[in-house]
Amino acid sequence: MDTLTKTKTHTNIQQQTGAEALVNTLIDNGVNTVFGYPGTPVLSIYDTLSKNSVIKHYLARHEQGAVHMAEGYAKVSGKCGVALVTSGPGFSNSITGIVNANSDKTPIIVIAAQSENIGKNEFQDIDIAGVSKTCTKRTFIVNKSEEISKTITQAIGEATKIPMGAVVVGITQSALETKAEQKNYRQKHEIKVEAPHSCVLKAIDTLKNAKRPLIIVGGGCSDAENEVRELNSLTHIPIVNTLMATGIADNISMGMIGSNGDKTLNELIKKSDVVLALGTKFSNRTTNYENNFMPDTKIISINIEKNTSENVKPEKEIIGEMDIVLRQMIGTIKAKNILFDIKYDWISKLTDIHNETNTDEFNERNILETIHNYTKKYAPIITTDVGEHQITASQVFKTHSSKNFLTSGGFGTMGYGLPAAIGAHIAKPNSLVINITGDGSFQMNMQELGTCSQYNIPVKIVVMNNSSLGMIKTQQKIKGYEEYQSNLINPDFIKLAEAYGITGYTITNMQELKQALNEMFTYKKAVILDIKL
Repeated sequence: MDTLTKTKTHTNIQQQTGAEALVNTLIDNGVNTVFGYPGTPVLSIYDTLSKNSVIKHYLARHEQGAVHMAEGYAKVSGKCGVALVTSGPGFSNSITGIVNANSDKTPIIVIAAQSENIGKNEFQDIDIAGVSKTCTKRTFIVNKSEEISKTITQAIGEATKIPMGAVVVGITQSALETKAEQKNYRQKHEIKVEAPHSCVLKAIDTLKNAKRPLIIVGGGCSDAENEVRELNSLTHIPIVNTLMATGIADNISMGMIGSNGDKTLNELIKKSDVVLALGTKFSNRTTNYENNFMPDTKIISINIEKNTSENVKPEKEIIGEMDIVLRQMIGTIKAKNILFDIKYDWISKLTDIHNETNTDEFNERNILETIHNYTKKYAPIITTDVGEHQITASQVFKTHSSKNFLTSGGFGTMGYGLPAAIGAHIAKPNSLVINITGDGSFQMNMQELGTCSQYNIPVKIVVMNNSSLGMIKTQQKIKGYEEYQSNLINPDFIKLAEAYGITGYTITNMQELKQALNEMFTYKKAVILDIKL
């Protein structure tokens, strides 16, 4: 199925500077939040923002942090995230966030100042289009003031059009400061197109006749959570999930598969004869780095994009938007009264894939399970960084929605968690937001504590502090390598927090953890738990 391109309509024409047109266009397209860091070439935008009452700007401490904030905001709000940066290093600092967003199909636009004379070795000269062409969904370069409104509207449309992603808009300083006749544009959303009915019928028939069917839920199901649950209730087909699908089907999934998933599940799924793969691109993490993944299994893939994995060759692919295709399947099953008579017992023996642990032992899993049990009544939003804590958190925290579990999957970006948590709070200020991080990841963007302090962002930060790059050290041991350059001499995180006016607790045992959990929610501001593993 092909989705129709969003169209643009203009209403009136008036004289405005490019900066004024930019801000007004953002407002016209529903934007009320921007994350950024100023520089001279974009001061005209900042001046215009200072005079408006609709858009609130949040000053990050680093451009990468600003983009991750836009990601967290976009994932939780369902809107397009917006980051604003200056030229040169302002833009280059944002690249990691841009790649991360594009890899995880998060809708953001990054507005940056573009050098007036690219390639002339001028101050802060960088070819934005050249740098970003391999890591964005699309890049626009604007040299004329009168093109700004149309381009920003196109950029938002491109970022939010499925498959979503990161879009960059580079604008020259002269275009921002020059007055011109500006047309105001807005998005016009078109009706989604269904998949061919014959393809849907074929998929249902293949599943119904399977002896050992299985559903793999991927991150592409984030906007089809209800449909996934209803399909499961109709068919009773067992479900497993990828890392990026954490939260989508937690109460009906048996667990996570892949290189960081459960080993028992990874072996079990190979026994299935038919797999319905929903919204997964079969990355090497999902296929556990196997060259020929499930060779004896019929795989039906439903995704917005064609499969490009070299490790998986689906027998049937349905290209379309997940919620639409699943509604077609559900509607057909109901209309034709198709029954899935599950008589086999090939998977029910797996009642608990985790080994029992001593709940008093002070280890990472027990710590996170204790935090989960204490906070689940709040239905918290969890953000993670990348490392061993990320994998454990994805197994422990059972959330209500994919919007309640934010992590960096496709790019594996350390430093994502804290700024993403800030963006998540701004998107949903009445929700408890918890950042689960490691001591290595936390130090990648811990300067964003300044953003927490300045705007009173009450995120709760849990630092799993083992004075090392834990996952790297584990890999060194597995491969028989020396433990080289994986140990850290850390600062006193509590003193660091206090320097920002933030409360902190040092945790060395389960009793201290429980006491801190009882106290930390009385603070309507950020709190750090420095957990000494």
